[in-house]
Amino acid sequence: MKYIKLFEGFDNEDIYDEIDNWLDANSDYISASSLEYKMKELLDSEDIEVTETEEEDTGGKKYGENWNTTVLCVKYKGKDLMKVCMTSDGRYASGMSNNMFGERFFFDKSLL
Repeated sequence: MKYIKLFEGFDNEDIYDEIDNWLDANSDYISASSLEYKMKELLDSEDIEVTETEEEDTGGKKYGENWNTTVLCVKYKGKDLMKVCMTSDGRYASGMSNNMFGERFFFDKSLL
């Protein structure tokens, strides 16, 4: 699939800001496939893969709740470009991302 070059001329900071805005706009539900599509669109590359891992948090068990966190990892040319945390129901978990990465999401600008 070929993407429209809407973001031609974007630098690393522009891409970071665009992703940040996209996460806010779609914070109610973000899937691995929607994030993968957005990254392919931004980078105009098919060499993007998104993996999903689950970090267990047993704190919610005593309340009968699932507090596990899903971490979406965007790989660009085989290297970790971005990581972001989601709740078990697919909502963007900015607080958990802050705890894990020290910012709203991990983004390695040096790979671009």
